[in-house]
Amino acid sequence: MANKNINDEISRCIIKMLISEPFYAHFLSGIVRKVTDEVPTAAVGLNETKVTLYVNEIFFLKELSTFSSRVAVIKHETLHLLFKHLFRLDLKKYDSKLFNISADLVVNQFIGKWKLPENAVTLSSFPELELAKDESVEWYYKKILDLKKKVDKNKSEKSDNKNNNNSNNSFPNQSAKALEEILSSGTHSDHSKWGFSEDSLKSEHAETELDRLIVQTKERLSSDQYNLLPIEIKNLINLIIEKRNPKINWKRALKIFSSSSRRTKVKFTTKRISKRYGTRPGLKIQRNQKIAVAIDTSGSISEDELVIFFNEIHSMWRYGAEIEVIECDSKVRETYNYNGNFPKFINGRGWTDFNPVFEYINRDRNNMYDGCIYLTDGEAREPETRPKCKVFWVVTADGKIGSHLKFGRVVQMIN
Repeated sequence: MANKNINDEISRCIIKMLISEPFYAHFLSGIVRKVTDEVPTAAVGLNETKVTLYVNEIFFLKELSTFSSRVAVIKHETLHLLFKHLFRLDLKKYDSKLFNISADLVVNQFIGKWKLPENAVTLSSFPELELAKDESVEWYYKKILDLKKKVDKNKSEKSDNKNNNNSNNSFPNQSAKALEEILSSGTHSDHSKWGFSEDSLKSEHAETELDRLIVQTKERLSSDQYNLLPIEIKNLINLIIEKRNPKINWKRALKIFSSSSRRTKVKFTTKRISKRYGTRPGLKIQRNQKIAVAIDTSGSISEDELVIFFNEIHSMWRYGAEIEVIECDSKVRETYNYNGNFPKFINGRGWTDFNPVFEYINRDRNNMYDGCIYLTDGEAREPETRPKCKVFWVVTADGKIGSHLKFGRVVQMIN
C-alpha cells in the first residue's frame, strides 16, 4: 500500500498550481490518480475507460529532488492529456520512441516557471535542428525521424569504412548524441500506456469523456483565470469546444415532434391555486416528450461517426427529451433509455435495414413516441414499414440522401 506522503505531495503540487495556474489544477481534480510501480516514472493512460494519472512513488519522492520539478512533471503529464497525445500514437504509422520524444517537445514548451528534470527533452536538446516553437507533434516527429536516419546512416558508413574519420562538419553531432542518450536511457515521462486500444470504441469513449472534462474545466474558471493560459492552449480548448458542438440545432428540431401527439399529464399541486375556484390545490400540466432515437450501427458507420451520433443524442437529452436509443443494423440489437452516459460498447456492425426500427416502434401500442430520429449514413434500401410517428432522418456528412428516406424530413450533418 502506498505511503500517504506521496498522495499528500501530489495534492500539494496541485494546490500550488491552483494558485498560479488554476486551469490545470481544476482539470486534474477530475482525473483518476494511481500511485503504482506499473510505471517507472510518471504517466497518463487508460484504465478501462478512465483516463488516469500514474505516479511511481520512488521516482516522485526520491528521484525528483525539488518541489518545482515535481510540479513540472505533474503539469507535463497534464499537458499530454490536453494535447491528447495518448490517443494519437498509431503504432502502424509511428515509431513509438520517436513519437514520445516529439510529444515531449510539444508539451515541455508550456511548463513555464517550473523546473523540469535534467533529462527532460526540450527544443534546445537538438541544437543543430533549429526546431521552431509551437509546432505539432507530427512536425517534430518528421524532424526527429530525419535525425534518426542520419545517425543510422552515419553508423553504417563508419562500419563499412573503419578508416573514415567522418570529417563531415554538417553532421549534427550534438543532436545525434542527445537522441542516442534519450533512446537508451529514457526521460522522466513514461508513455507505455499510450496508443490505440484494441477496443477502439472504448478509446473513443475515453477521449469523449476527456473532452467533456476539458470543457467543464473551462466553464469553471472566471475569464481572468482562463486568460492566464497561453494562447496556444486556449486555441486547443476552443477546437475541442467546437468539435463537441452538436451538428443539429436540437432545440429547434425537437419542435417538429411537439404537435398534438405530445403527451400531457395533469397533476394536483398545493403550490398552485385553482383558476376556477381560487383554492388549493390547483392543477399543473406536465408536457412529456419521448423520442425514439435509432442509431445505424452497421459496418459502414465509422467509430468517429458513432461518437458524433452520441454527441447529438446527448444534446437532445440536455433539452429535456426522454430518449430511448435503438441500436440497429440489419436488426434491432439493443434498446435502452439514455441517461447522459455513453454506452461501453455498441452492438451490430452488419448491413443496414431501416425496417426493423419502425417495426419495433409499431409493435408496442402502450409505448407511444412523439417521433423517431434516425441517425444513419443513409446507405440502405427504402423502408417498407411506415412508423406510427413522425421521422427525422439525420444523415452523416458523407452519407447518402435521397427519396429512399421516407416518412419525414431529412437533414445532413455539416463537417
